[in-house]
Parts: sequence; C-alpha cells; structure tokens
Amino acid sequence: MKKLRAVIVDDEQNARENLSILLSEHCPNVEVMAQADNVSAAIEEVRQKVPDILFLDIEIGEGSGFDVLEKISGGATEVIFTTAFNHYAVKAFKFSAVDYLLKPIDIDELALAISRAEARIKQSQINQRLENLMNNLSGQDRKMKKIGLPGQGGIQYFLLSEIIRLQSQSNYTTFYLTQGREILVSKTLKEYDEMLSDQGFVRVHQSHVINLEQVSQYQKSDGGYVILTDGSNVPLSKSYKENFLKALGNI
Repeated sequence: MKKLRAVIVDDEQNARENLSILLSEHCPNVEVMAQADNVSAAIEEVRQKVPDILFLDIEIGEGSGFDVLEKISGGATEVIFTTAFNHYAVKAFKFSAVDYLLKPIDIDELALAISRAEARIKQSQINQRLENLMNNLSGQDRKMKKIGLPGQGGIQYFLLSEIIRLQSQSNYTTFYLTQGREILVSKTLKEYDEMLSDQGFVRVHQSHVINLEQVSQYQKSDGGYVILTDGSNVPLSKSYKENFLKALGNI
C-alpha cells in the first residue's frame, strides 16, 4: 500500500521528534519526508515535497500555522493542526471539520486523525475545508459562518443561518434545515450544543437545541414550548427555561 507522505512543522525540536517517533512506531502507513521550524521553511518544504499530510503547529515562533496556510492554499495537502493551547481556534476547527491534535499527542487520536485524513484525500475535499476554516477564523459575521457536517458521502457545509434546530437521536444528531432539509450526523447533541452555544443557539430540552433567529413564537401553555419558522413545536424544559428566556431577550 502506498505510504502517505508527511511534513512536520513545529518550532520546538522535541515536539517534531516526538511526533516523528509516534508516527514511525504506530502509523506505518505514514512516511515523514521533512521537518521545518519556521514559516518560510515550512512553505518551502511543502512546495518542494508536496506532502499528503502536513502536521502544522498553530504557533510557530513569531508566525503561525495560518501564515503557512495562506501561502499553500490551493494545494492537495491534508492539514492536521497540532497545538498545546485549547483556545478559541479549536472551536473553528470543529466548525470546519478540520482535524487538530492537542499536545501531548495521544496515540489513538493521532491514528484516528490520519485515518480521517486518508479518507478525505480520496474524497478530494481538502481545499473546501481549509477555505471554510480560514473564513470562520476571520471574525466575519455569524450569519456568514458555515459548519461542516460529516456524512457517508463526505462533508457538507451549511450556513448557521440555514439551521433551524437540532434533535438528539441517541448518539446521533439530526439537523433540521431550511427548505425542509434534514441531515443525520454521527455525533452527540452535547458536542454540537457546546460548539454552537455562543453562536445564537440555545438548548431548550435534553433532546433539543434551537436557533434563536428561527423562533416564531414562545407559548407558555402546556408547560411551555417554542414554535419555529418551519412550524415545528419544540418542548421547553423547566431546567432550560431561564436560560432560554434570557437568551431570547438578548436577540
């Protein structure tokens, strides 16, 4: 089987060497072609080696991994970010369905990221995902942000404004979108609640998260429920009522 060619970019030598050792010992399908410790060297190595996978540190000395991305966008390289900081960018990665590894790198997470990267290389969805990531990091208006939802046929991207509500289906989540569309995703509602909680979405029930901009009516009768723009009725639990009313008042 053809090996995946990789380049590692990190300004810390120990980090580069540790990742290289993990790959050689646990990921035999990956071959490290080169390493780089700064932005300009990283750009040069990627252009020369044209790797299948780029392991890219977020903070590289005086620059960042995003500086590298801006120069190599349009290529056929799958990017897996590495970072020691679990801060704002991580949420953008989740939105864009872009893989990231928190340091110290977990072997199982590394193997899973590589497996997903290999699948996406075959699906040729690399450029769209990175473009969406850069857009989501640009600080643009929430209505213009897109979220990547993985499915059997690959990743589909939707504007947040297209999402009406989300409903739990055990370990799956159904997205109800405008124009009567539905998408079933193999992630829990809890994951998406955390991801969307500061994007105008609020949990109103153990099984329901709604887009506040899609609220048509709030009814106090029958224990309280919310009517959305698609005509659906969503129950409002007592435990979530106070948070919902507060969020509704801030629109």
